[in-house]
Amino acid sequence: MTGEKELLIYIDENIHTGLEALSTLEKQLEKTDNKIKSSVLESLEEYKKFEYKCKALLGETDKKKRQGNLFQVIMSKMSANQEFAKDNSDTHIADMLIQGYNMGIIDVTKKLKKYKKEITNEVFEFAVDYREMMERRVEEMKEFL
Repeated sequence: MTGEKELLIYIDENIHTGLEALSTLEKQLEKTDNKIKSSVLESLEEYKKFEYKCKALLGETDKKKRQGNLFQVIMSKMSANQEFAKDNSDTHIADMLIQGYNMGIIDVTKKLKKYKKEITNEVFEFAVDYREMMERRVEEMKEFL
């Protein structure tokens, strides 16, 4: 497998995990008056756009089911449910999201460094755009702390 394909599959799995966590959080926030709700919805929509672009970059031959980290997705959902049940304040939700975004930022940065010489400019720019989106989301979440 090429470095470019590995990077795209990693990002695809990361996006999928983010989508699952944000979707779970969106459902939990439906009947609340949390101010963070609109930011969660915006993040969800932005992740969907990245998912679409990632699938296009992976191409038709790689449209297999995500073998990705099903365990990670399940743990993410369970953690979100447990954390939300303990404390559903905007501050706590922002803290959880910041932690998730920061993990993604660190991992994408490592992967970019590892595969930089093996990927096209288009894939490099996509990965950088994805990382920058997560960085913007971190800054946005800090307003809720």
